[in-house]
Amino acid sequence: MVDIFFWIDGITASGVVIFGIIFGLFFIYKSRKTKANILFYLGLANLFAGLAFLGVFLDFLLVIFIHTNLDNTFGLVGILSYIWLPLAVITAIFIGEKLLIPKAKWYVVSLFIILGIVFEIIVITTPFDSFNFAYPAVLGEGLIDYNLNIFSLAGMLMAFFLLTVIVLLSTGFLIKAFQSTGILKKKFFLISMGSLCFCVFGLLEGLTIPGFTIIFVRIGYLSSFWLMYYGLKD
Repeated sequence: MVDIFFWIDGITASGVVIFGIIFGLFFIYKSRKTKANILFYLGLANLFAGLAFLGVFLDFLLVIFIHTNLDNTFGLVGILSYIWLPLAVITAIFIGEKLLIPKAKWYVVSLFIILGIVFEIIVITTPFDSFNFAYPAVLGEGLIDYNLNIFSLAGMLMAFFLLTVIVLLSTGFLIKAFQSTGILKKKFFLISMGSLCFCVFGLLEGLTIPGFTIIFVRIGYLSSFWLMYYGLKD
């Protein structure tokens, strides 16, 4: 018998996946209409960020429709979610570097592409070292909970990714906001807050025990890209 926390966890994760895809496609569509290429990259980042809950989403659907959990013999629940996060981070960093230090953007992005590949290999080949899994008392009556083991190599790489986004994007655009006036000041501030929310709520997602608070964490996570959208759209 599933409980209220099953529905909260599953519905909010489903919302992030579904709205992440919808918002991502919307941003990509807007980029085509307005010829604003940077919105295309924001759309990709939003898609990847939404798919970062794919493992929970699929597990939720399986429990609802066939009363069994996703087969986690090979750590699939964690892998299906976290393989998308480096892609979201790399795309977000590309956006930041394109606006802040365009001449150096490929040097920075290339480094993170290499680190992202290393992260993907580690997560796929050693999922039970990379993740902490918690299974429901009765399979098919709850979701498989997981979070990235912060003391693993994958956990340290992800912490480095998020800290870099805070330093390069959030802090960088905040400085730009203080140096600007008028509409530019507002736009740089929105991008800064969007980057900060992405990191803070992404980190809280891994630390929060499923319950009522997860609603606010996931809404905050998803709202980060809307903040960045309003900062970039014109």
